[in-house]
Amino acid sequence: KKLSVHPSIFYKKGLQIAGNRTHTFCNTNMTYFRSHFGVSPGVASIIWDMIYLQLPNGFCYFHVLWGLLFMKVYATAPVLAGKVGADEGIFREKSFKVVKAIASLKSKVIKLSNRFMNSNDSICNLTVDGTDFRIPEPTPFWSGWFSHKFNAAGLRYEVGVCIQTGWICWIIGPFACGKWSDLKIFRVALKKKLVPRERVEADGGYRGDVRISDPEDAANMQESCMKSAARSRHETINRRFKQFDCMKNFRHDKDIHVNLFEAVATITQIGFENGEPPYGVVYERPHLF
Repeated sequence: KKLSVHPSIFYKKGLQIAGNRTHTFCNTNMTYFRSHFGVSPGVASIIWDMIYLQLPNGFCYFHVLWGLLFMKVYATAPVLAGKVGADEGIFREKSFKVVKAIASLKSKVIKLSNRFMNSNDSICNLTVDGTDFRIPEPTPFWSGWFSHKFNAAGLRYEVGVCIQTGWICWIIGPFACGKWSDLKIFRVALKKKLVPRERVEADGGYRGDVRISDPEDAANMQESCMKSAARSRHETINRRFKQFDCMKNFRHDKDIHVNLFEAVATITQIGFENGEPPYGVVYERPHLF
């Protein structure tokens, strides 16, 4: 599909915002671009084509870079507004509207039905895991926010990844870490959407449900290794979310966290679909009956 704004235009504008005076195409400059925006120029161009009709009049292609810069670098508004050469209020308004527009693509990009892609009729189509994100301590104090991973307040999301493709097929949340266990979240939503006999690969935190294939559910060493590889790949995808500093060092009101998470997950999946897939794993576990 022909893009309305060529990636090279995003590349040059992005390097200008980032403060790089040379616009030559090289690995060093591409790394510099990604360090500021979290994606390639090609993915930035695709995102613009997917959201520009949702944005109000007055938005230009480079405002996508503002939203990406906000999520990736997540510095204070005066710093980021200075980077792009805009008023602080205008930067806040436009960057967050871009974030919300990207998040609104979630249902179009992250589809549970995609778990059947490249299916080889294995027992499981998905790996499932909960991922926690630290947040400022909400007031009044409530122990339900407590995450043992941070020894502090946190929000939890459930993520489902297609085993055969590595694509993100499911996200749900946020949930208060101390109130909602991984298994409880699974049972309240995703479990009800599985087809008969379908199970999901998950770690020991999900043990105790017939629809879960936990680490000990392996017929032999080969199966155990396949299961472990699928779960490990899932963990690398969870870590990709935290390459965006808004997910690692969140400091705003907890109510906007979901907008940022859904935008980051959607951006990650768009990259997977457009030449930047996660590494593949071998997984073949046929039904026994």
